[in-house]
Amino acid sequence: MKKLLLFAGTLLIHYTLLAQQATPVLPVTSHKFVVVAHRGYHIHVPENTVAAVEATAQCGADYAELDLRTTKDGKLVLMHDATVNRTTGGEGKVADLTLAQLQQLSLKGNDGRTYRVPTFAEVLQAAKGKVNIYLDFKEADVAETWKQIQAAGMEKQVVVYLNKKEQYRPWRSIAPQVPLMTSLPDEMNTPAQLEAFLNMMTISVLDNLTDSTMLAVARKHNVAVWLDAQTPTEGPGDWNAVLRKGVQGIQSDHPDALVNYLRKNNLRYGLTHANSYTPATDHYITLRNVAYGDAGEDNMLDAYLPEDHQPQTKMIVYLHGGGWTGGDKKELPARLINELAGKLHYGVISMNYRLIRDGKNVYPAQLNDIRKALAFISSKAEKYQFDGTQFALIGGSAGAYLALQYAYAYDSLRQVKTVIDLWGPTDFTDKKVRQENKDADEKVVRLLGVADPAAQLAYDASPYYQLSAANGVPTLLFHGDEDPLVHVSQSEKLYAKLTSLHIPTRFERYPHEKHGVGAAAAMDVFTKLIGWLQQYYPAL
Repeated sequence: MKKLLLFAGTLLIHYTLLAQQATPVLPVTSHKFVVVAHRGYHIHVPENTVAAVEATAQCGADYAELDLRTTKDGKLVLMHDATVNRTTGGEGKVADLTLAQLQQLSLKGNDGRTYRVPTFAEVLQAAKGKVNIYLDFKEADVAETWKQIQAAGMEKQVVVYLNKKEQYRPWRSIAPQVPLMTSLPDEMNTPAQLEAFLNMMTISVLDNLTDSTMLAVARKHNVAVWLDAQTPTEGPGDWNAVLRKGVQGIQSDHPDALVNYLRKNNLRYGLTHANSYTPATDHYITLRNVAYGDAGEDNMLDAYLPEDHQPQTKMIVYLHGGGWTGGDKKELPARLINELAGKLHYGVISMNYRLIRDGKNVYPAQLNDIRKALAFISSKAEKYQFDGTQFALIGGSAGAYLALQYAYAYDSLRQVKTVIDLWGPTDFTDKKVRQENKDADEKVVRLLGVADPAAQLAYDASPYYQLSAANGVPTLLFHGDEDPLVHVSQSEKLYAKLTSLHIPTRFERYPHEKHGVGAAAAMDVFTKLIGWLQQYYPAL
């Protein structure tokens, strides 16, 4: 297992100028979801060998993960361990042996054949044009490594994994175009820390992010996440656990089985292919940090208008999640913006609203901000040529609650034509649910400023109770059955009431998803969300 590294702290200041270079581009792959063969595909042949690289290419994986070390006489070779004891019949440290001594040792494969320790140059030649290399940079000279990569014509086929903070600066200085990968240390465990780190460091891939809020920060910075799935019993359960995180790749000891699994489940070409989602190119106009009120960043929005926008262009407003104390308008997924604004020709707004800080900005501050934002947007319709008379609201978690409550209780002008609820709470009076989930209860108390589920405010602030036949609008609900934060019964109740009132509705449930959904379900949500909009709020 790789050690965690690259602690931010003073290192961030030291490398600020280096980090301001353009972000390197990851190697091209034939598949959107990346499969990495750990130490090369080594089930039948030895790890870190030319044969393992060739087997990686043959099995359909995208990368061979290989470990680079330096011999006593300065030659670059592949070897995971610092010593040769485990993988060969010899003994001693790689750094204490010459290349000639290393190549006298035998590496034994399960196929009964004998192999030798390869040089880096040999492996580069074997991989060229066939498979990319994920280079675990153990102990080597950066300049010599880059020289050999260039000599092999492999500049666009290598990602370098850094094991020590000291390795960052020479790579950024000598080969700034090479994409770098690393792990975050245990002590870097908050979105704010990760945000600061990625603002200062030019990193293309991380391999140990699993928290949804941290993953959101990585997505915001266009940083890929490839998680390790290697376990003694590695199989579909491990792969599904990774897929549900919504990451971009898996490192595996069984890349052939993983590739076959992904193909069988129509996931080999990523979520896009699996769910017939094709992101459009960015044919839309972007307006960022537009102030709609006087509360600073909390009253700003980003707007995305199709290039051919016209007075009939309909507007969609997205409300971020974050428990009413966090989150940001930047969380709107880029692929959803591409689809809605770039391909379907909607105008899209992602807005901030006042967050609860030190007991201030409690309910209904957020609803008032939505009203203010919609009025602001409507006032700009003639100038910017779009339809400012009607809106669709989409919200995630806390934002989904706000979308529902605004549509059912605050939209006096009846501008909202449909709401899409992504796992949001609907009933703050549900005493049982709140008692069984202290985290959720604390968030509700912070929002309302009162703790009693029986309080009149809890009733007044619940979309479930505010919904009526007169104010209901077509509502699409998504929820995971195993959601630990917002119990699925919250959506069940609202769906039942919508149905009883004969208001158009649909409830999409995901049996094994938690709060939010992972990779395997995300594009299903996107596809159904878009289909709903086309039915109940068509673009033109």
